[in-house]
Amino acid sequence: MDKLAKWCIWLRRRSFFRVAQRTFAVLMPIATVGAFFQVLQYSVFAPESFIYNLFDFDKIMSDRFWEIGTSLSQCVVEVILGLFCLFTVYFSASFTAKIYRKDATMAGISALTSLLVMIYLFQLGLTGRISLLTGGYLGFQYTSFALLLGYGVGQVFHWLGADYESVNYENTKLVQDRAIKALKPTLVTVIGGIAIGGILYVVISKVKANFSLTSIVSPVENSNNLLLTVPATALASFLSWLGLEAPILDLSMSNVAGSAAATANLTYVLRRGSVWKVPYPYLGGSMISIYGVMGGCGAILALAVAILIGGRRKERETVAKMNLWPLLFSSSRGFLVGLPVILNPIYALQLVLVPVVNMLIAALAIFLHIVPTPVYTVLTGTPGPLVPFFSTNGNWPTLIFTIFLFCLDVVMMIPAVKLDNRTKILLKDYEMEDDRHV
Repeated sequence: MDKLAKWCIWLRRRSFFRVAQRTFAVLMPIATVGAFFQVLQYSVFAPESFIYNLFDFDKIMSDRFWEIGTSLSQCVVEVILGLFCLFTVYFSASFTAKIYRKDATMAGISALTSLLVMIYLFQLGLTGRISLLTGGYLGFQYTSFALLLGYGVGQVFHWLGADYESVNYENTKLVQDRAIKALKPTLVTVIGGIAIGGILYVVISKVKANFSLTSIVSPVENSNNLLLTVPATALASFLSWLGLEAPILDLSMSNVAGSAAATANLTYVLRRGSVWKVPYPYLGGSMISIYGVMGGCGAILALAVAILIGGRRKERETVAKMNLWPLLFSSSRGFLVGLPVILNPIYALQLVLVPVVNMLIAALAIFLHIVPTPVYTVLTGTPGPLVPFFSTNGNWPTLIFTIFLFCLDVVMMIPAVKLDNRTKILLKDYEMEDDRHV
């Protein structure tokens, strides 16, 4: 445990990870707010959602109130989570510049400009239209791209920017001096953004292929082969830990009844009147969305529960409590940023391992006829542990099995929580030792 904790401390002390932690720390409040409004959008005001149908809002909620609630929740989600890369790239560049005592404000503005130029050219090559804010490439699912770009811009200011010391009051002349001194690194970063965006434009224009990270793992949705499904799930989970949420998000939100194989399963059940012995018992889309992530962020929910049970860090428990409600309804982004989970080496192994273990145990249970294969479409926003129950049309052994599986997930998360506790202790010891040397 001490060796792992020391390695985690060493890794987290590298400049990139320090920048990532500080960026996520400052973005935690808005990410949490976005997660709460995401629950409202997809679980309260959506007619196909769990809460909407549970409380029969179609009858008790007026049309005017529904329209206002839908518009407001969608507005907040689009502004916060749909443009999350803008916030990320600014603060990533800003904190990187601060580490080297450079102009953080100008670094952040330069990073924003470079990102927008790159996305502009990329979208132009992809669609032939000017669609800067559409396409989702500024959204939360591409956080790591923005983080890396901001860090790169901060390094440009590190090497080319003038030293900067903050003052309590800046008059116009001081501000102008700052801007003039930041001209060279700003010009380099903008030209770099144009160059990268131009390369993307040429490549996309030549290939004329749709760019999507989900293409890496999307074929597994129609696969009945666990040898393909399980590694793809591990890859998607690892990419999610890196901050590339698109693949696992696409798989976790895949429609159980959307593919030809899933339709064949459902048709078989409707004709025979039984959920047993379907043609495709280990269908990828069903196994991943129902058991791998339990309808969305099941593993993350288990981590939050593990922190509340075994955590000894007050700030971690506070973040877990704040995000428990969104996590229950499959909105994990506030927790991913607030803890943070993204790029945190302490939680990497569990976040990859837990979905894989869930799928393998579920496949074994299906093979032994302990539980049936899930075939029914589930309402959006259904709590993760209840997703398998509803997708098997209320099969009670499935509910018991899922509760056992979720408890196992919590137990598997406990070592990571203990490692986090140990890391805090060793980090305090290092800080006290540094103070004594000073």
